[in-house]
Amino acid sequence: MSDTPLLGLPLLAAAQAQKHVTHNEALLRLDALIHLSVISRGLAQAPAAADGDRYLVAASPTGAWAGQQGALALAQGGGWVFVGPRKGWRLWVEDEARLLAFDGAQWREPFIISDLAGLQRLGVNASADDTNRLAVASAATLFSHQGSDHRFKLNKNAAGDTGSLIYQTNWSGRAEMGLTGSDDFRINVSGDGAQWKTALVVDRASGAVSLPNTPPVVAPAGVLYAQSLAAQGPGFAADTYLAGSNIAIPVGRLKAGTRYVLSFDAAKTAAGTAGAILTLRLGATGSLGDAALAALTFPVQTAVADDGRFSLEVTFRSAGAAAVVQAVAALTHSLSATGLANVAGPVRRATSAAFDATLAAAQIGVSVNGGAAAAWTVSLVQARLENLA
Repeated sequence: MSDTPLLGLPLLAAAQAQKHVTHNEALLRLDALIHLSVISRGLAQAPAAADGDRYLVAASPTGAWAGQQGALALAQGGGWVFVGPRKGWRLWVEDEARLLAFDGAQWREPFIISDLAGLQRLGVNASADDTNRLAVASAATLFSHQGSDHRFKLNKNAAGDTGSLIYQTNWSGRAEMGLTGSDDFRINVSGDGAQWKTALVVDRASGAVSLPNTPPVVAPAGVLYAQSLAAQGPGFAADTYLAGSNIAIPVGRLKAGTRYVLSFDAAKTAAGTAGAILTLRLGATGSLGDAALAALTFPVQTAVADDGRFSLEVTFRSAGAAAVVQAVAALTHSLSATGLANVAGPVRRATSAAFDATLAAAQIGVSVNGGAAAAWTVSLVQARLENLA
């Protein structure tokens, strides 16, 4: 053996003359290869160099470097010495500020991100540990798409485990969202980082949302509506139940202060001169068979065509088995003293006798009587029942 197996240093032979030559060559080789650093790896032709300069020969070399692609070129004694790299050697490239390692076939960058598979820990401006194996200290962290979509995935082992995102203040948890202890999506909050309360749950199967720690919302005063947009008539020469006026009363929801409000438009022909009558009714059929609670009779009409709007407001002064209502009706019509009434803007009031408002399946509505020979067309019937218990 004339050279060492790893660095290829020349060995002294027994009884060798001029041993200093061989010894000095070995020292020069050590001087060049230990703490290996090259000026560049991008040259394919030898540059002007001083002793001690080192290069990694690029592809397709020429001149003094011909045939030495991938070798280390060491400037010594005005010439070049070439050394083939061995597996595991590390090399600093000065003009690129890069560290390379030789894998036995090529020089590689061992610390680029694409080669970090299998890392046990990674800290970016922070210290990772066995619990937080990836740690990042930064003003922001960006995860971007590569072409189109981007999804951030948190995968847990089983339904009873947790996959969540926690928000902290000074390392103490304040909010958490994700699959915490089940497969339902939850948002949890904490005042101290120790005691947690669930603010919101989204059922994984139905998508239904619940608020476990939010007090039940007291329903505001309920409002129910009814209407008919179709024209009714010509008719109303006799008492007729007004379509769109009846509203089913929810059981137990009437109270003192509940209001029934009705409005409708009416157009008359020249026929009919009797005073119109609005009758408030309550019963289970939504028809003329329901009991009449109050009747409001308007002034007589005249034999002139007219149109106007009737409004009715009914207030329950009391509810229950002895309920009483007070009704106020008004008419606004186009003609001042003819047509639907012989006066402008008449108002009528009536108070009912006591009646049983606890009737099952009760409906409240209105019948309209335009009087003998009347030929009314009624439209835009709108009713509402409001301020329910």
